[in-house]
Amino acid sequence: MRRPRFVRSLARAIAGVTLGLLAGCDIGVEDLPIEDAPPVLSSAVCYDDSDCVASACCGEGNAVTHRSVGPNCAGVRCDGTCPPDSIDCGRCIPVCREARCAGACQ
Repeated sequence: MRRPRFVRSLARAIAGVTLGLLAGCDIGVEDLPIEDAPPVLSSAVCYDDSDCVASACCGEGNAVTHRSVGPNCAGVRCDGTCPPDSIDCGRCIPVCREARCAGACQ
């Protein structure tokens, strides 16, 4: 008995996604270059990139920290010279890696 085309296509798609996830490149905090990474000011647990912020608003921060201890930039108006949620005027962005805040840099 032949399988319907939909079932075969679905099985191939699931297999492809599974292999893609297994072969993906997830850089951990310990894999980041130490000389390029901004310092981390908090050891609080993060669950999502939105849990991590720069140490100052408007791209003027030079470190990354957890949102609970970082600045609240909700009402701050930036002059537009730097990306507002960045570190060192766009050189890095705050991210959550392995449940800790870190900086992803160019």
